[in-house]
Amino acid sequence: MSEQNRTRGVMYVAWGKAHVDVARRSAASVKTHNPGLQVAIWCAAGDDTSGFDQSFVIPSEMTRPKVGALKFSPFDETLYLDNDTMIRADLSSLFDLLQRFDLCGAHVMLWHRPRHKRKWQTEVPETFPEINCGVLLYRKNTETDRFFDDWQSAYDAAGMKIDQPTFRETLWNSELRFYVFPPQFNKRIFEVSELIYSDQPKPRILHLPILRPQKSAFKRWFSNLIQ
Repeated sequence: MSEQNRTRGVMYVAWGKAHVDVARRSAASVKTHNPGLQVAIWCAAGDDTSGFDQSFVIPSEMTRPKVGALKFSPFDETLYLDNDTMIRADLSSLFDLLQRFDLCGAHVMLWHRPRHKRKWQTEVPETFPEINCGVLLYRKNTETDRFFDDWQSAYDAAGMKIDQPTFRETLWNSELRFYVFPPQFNKRIFEVSELIYSDQPKPRILHLPILRPQKSAFKRWFSNLIQ
């Protein structure tokens, strides 16, 4: 398949109305800044999938749909996003990384904390920190298919509720062409200086806990202020 004919799109995995609703909001922000990108969602049968171009039902055998669905993206080039994200810019330059790399992601910001150094089977240098698995960019090819299969097997065998330790070890043991993109494409933390004045690049993808479904009316109000 020629590069010109490869399809690009954004994919979400959501379980339950509240999570589908916040994924829909994220998808709308994709369309605002990237009107040519398709958006797809994996969710439960019967969920409202308005606002998405494609939808798929999560099979019951997927032990962790976020891991299991990646291999089955409908796109040749996929940006997987957690639901608590907001797009603030054109993403074409991000997808252009896939001309050279199979898989891309951003470092966990607080990688020095013990919870981000959990070991399963492989001793990995601390200078190879965890990747935040909420924003992942990848090409569909035999290498990424194999990686996602290996990651799924590792996740199931490890018995951990979180997926990033097994992602880290699977990546360390793989031969994928992997690239770490700038933190502004997975903005998790703001410093006070950034909110007042900073010469740092502006965030392209916000990935913030406040964008998750909120029970508090105040937090829902505050979340809705973020554009």
